[in-house]
Amino acid sequence: MPIDIEEFEATPSESAAPTATVVVRFLFQNRDAAFTRSEISTAVDREPNTVDTSLTRLKRRDLVRHRGNYWAITDNHERLLTESRFSDSLSRLATELGDPITSEAEARAWSDAQPDQPHPSEETDSSSI
Repeated sequence: MPIDIEEFEATPSESAAPTATVVVRFLFQNRDAAFTRSEISTAVDREPNTVDTSLTRLKRRDLVRHRGNYWAITDNHERLLTESRFSDSLSRLATELGDPITSEAEARAWSDAQPDQPHPSEETDSSSI
């Protein structure tokens, strides 16, 4: 069934969404099962290596579980909700304020401005261990 062109234009493209977002959405919608990386890649129509990178990052953030060759959404629903709210807030902020870094030169400037030493809160104090 065709849709009106205005509706078509107003509908966000799934391909524009970050891979991590579509992976989390897919796993959440199918939370009663676990999938291989290949199955997820096919389901979300993204490159397997891109999906693999996203899954690894999502696992570090405790948003997905991994056992053997299988991946599933986290069973920590509070963590998922908190992350979702945080992500939604950042998306709204970026929409309202624009992208914080708009050029390669700006990205390099930000990178060059980073301190060489870790922040004191990230240092391990061996005397307190």
